[in-house]
Amino acid sequence: EDLYAGTPPLAATRYLLSDSVSKGRGNKRNKLMVVDVKRAFLHGYCTRSVYIELPGTESQGGKYVGKLVRALYGTRDAPLAWLTVVKSDMKEMGFKECKVTNGVFTHPERGLRAVVHVDDFLLSGEGHQLQWFRDHLTKKYELKVQVAGWAPGDTRELQFLGRVIRLTQTGIELEGDDKHVGMLEEEWEMTHCNPVATPYVKPVATRDSGPGVTGGAERKAMSPADATLYRRAAARINYIALDRPDLSFASRVASSSMSNPKEGDDQVIKRIIRYLKGKPRVAIRYQFQMESEGIIVYTDSDWAGDVETRKSTSGGVVCRGSHTISWWCKLQSNIALSSCEAELNAALKGAVEGLNVQRLAAALGDELTLELKTDASAARGVILRQGVGKVRHLQVKQLWLQENVAAGELTIVKIPR
Repeated sequence: EDLYAGTPPLAATRYLLSDSVSKGRGNKRNKLMVVDVKRAFLHGYCTRSVYIELPGTESQGGKYVGKLVRALYGTRDAPLAWLTVVKSDMKEMGFKECKVTNGVFTHPERGLRAVVHVDDFLLSGEGHQLQWFRDHLTKKYELKVQVAGWAPGDTRELQFLGRVIRLTQTGIELEGDDKHVGMLEEEWEMTHCNPVATPYVKPVATRDSGPGVTGGAERKAMSPADATLYRRAAARINYIALDRPDLSFASRVASSSMSNPKEGDDQVIKRIIRYLKGKPRVAIRYQFQMESEGIIVYTDSDWAGDVETRKSTSGGVVCRGSHTISWWCKLQSNIALSSCEAELNAALKGAVEGLNVQRLAAALGDELTLELKTDASAARGVILRQGVGKVRHLQVKQLWLQENVAAGELTIVKIPR
């Protein structure tokens, strides 16, 4: 625990991209810069005694060891040692660290905003300010730098954390790495499969049905070889879904069987691969918009949708205006007794996620309103009143949502299905 080194979520990266194309800061004078510090961990200093065996001392009985002064790749101390260096350097340059999210910094005087993911920096600001930052870091480290802008002759594409950031005439596009799609097709020998329109089809609820098949006799566990293949595919789909909202639900279903995959569960994987065959690439667009656009959260749920546990699934998305910031698809922790309760749980999750993005924006100097949208009139009615009413089993977390709405922290709006 004392060696924990946090990293910013992908939502912070998406918010930075959204912010850079929101009118006020977002104009075509602004540029984006990606900085990669080479051999970063070697710049961190050890804060405790760490010893290593010295190569070449085997002939002397291996009795010599070395005490590390600086952190070494592969040691548990290295990430925290480097994070300490990063925070010190950013403070020295005049940056303020965001208290809500790790690795997010802002420089109010120079108009710079940065997301730092270990040794990779993504910055937004005017060209001469980015040049100042690059020159300052070059004095200490060896860097690999990419700069993109909208001016004639500027590069229009960057690579950050394996993702492509593309500048267009209408804004910015963010696209995940599609190489894993090809790997899935090859591993499952489905390179010539026929595409389908959806990544998942809900099975008919019966006693012995699993996540991907309908009822029948008790299903056997997969062989160890098949189970390993299944787990590798489910993990790969999970990684792809980090950049693809359209895979959120299907990846959750595939992951639910990772601990004990059974015969028939592979149909879920095959369906997803066939979907990816038709849609191998997805880019999220961040078009130029007004700076005053607030945060909008959309939530929904499927009541008792999991055929094995009868639990509901919460789904939602957080946007800044028309920009997608984050999304989720999560099995609820308790069984909902009604569709109203299921929607209430989904709205609660949406409020938490929305408030997190709102506070991230506030830490960066953006005071944005928060609006929660749901198609459930009953859930909205529960949220707008005080106390449990006839829903006797409401929990503290749900009453917390009532209190926040009453206090004006967020508003809840009914929208059509």
